[in-house]
Amino acid sequence: MTDTETLSPPAEVAPRRWHVAFLPGILFRPRRTLLALREQENAAWLTPMVVLTLLALVLALAGAPARQQQAQIIPEPPPDFQYWPQEQQQQYFQAQQQRANPLFIFVFPALANLAAVWLPWLILSSLLHLALTLGGSRGNGVTTFNLVAWSSVPLGLRYLVQGLALLITRQAISAPGLSGFLPAEASGWMLFLRAILSQVDLYWLWMVALLLIGVPVFSGIRRAKAWGLTLLAVLITLALQALPGYFTARLGNLFVTRPFFF
Repeated sequence: MTDTETLSPPAEVAPRRWHVAFLPGILFRPRRTLLALREQENAAWLTPMVVLTLLALVLALAGAPARQQQAQIIPEPPPDFQYWPQEQQQQYFQAQQQRANPLFIFVFPALANLAAVWLPWLILSSLLHLALTLGGSRGNGVTTFNLVAWSSVPLGLRYLVQGLALLITRQAISAPGLSGFLPAEASGWMLFLRAILSQVDLYWLWMVALLLIGVPVFSGIRRAKAWGLTLLAVLITLALQALPGYFTARLGNLFVTRPFFF
């Protein structure tokens, strides 16, 4: 036995997967919380994204009574309905009956809500990371994905408020956000603008404010430059989010402002 003992290296501490303690902090102490998140080199986006996913599914369930009630309302046939062939008339009635199918009441809205949570996060995180990298930032992609995910936590409050409104009124929200400032019969670019404004509300502005606070901290570039690049990425993402509602309105002559209200 030798006099010198070989010291074993210290055990590596496994990175934390859940960061629940940051949830109230991002809402009430955003700058302090973002500074703490900056030190997280691992993927810390799982906690806010899981919370948003669960709230989006709850919102889909809360909207089910409103969709069932709407499916029971038989719309008036088109003016030239009596001139349609009998087969097309039967197809029309079958299509109206399908509106009460559980797939349209529960499954499709839930899937649409999940897409509304995850796709904007992926798009905005990728665009923001690309813009900041071109702007001179040396941050990695993981921290950008963390920042966008945690900045999106106020959208969970939106889901809660909308879910309560659906349960109380049992009526679909026809003009969310600022879309009510434009007429429902808008067309062309006004229709696209209405689809964009449907995404803009207090909770969306709250998310943007958190991004503007966090991007200079995470990127290390000048504040004015970081803010400009952030707003550019946000506006591109907002325009892409409006495309589904815009094309749905153009094709179906029925404006659907949010993908989870069928």
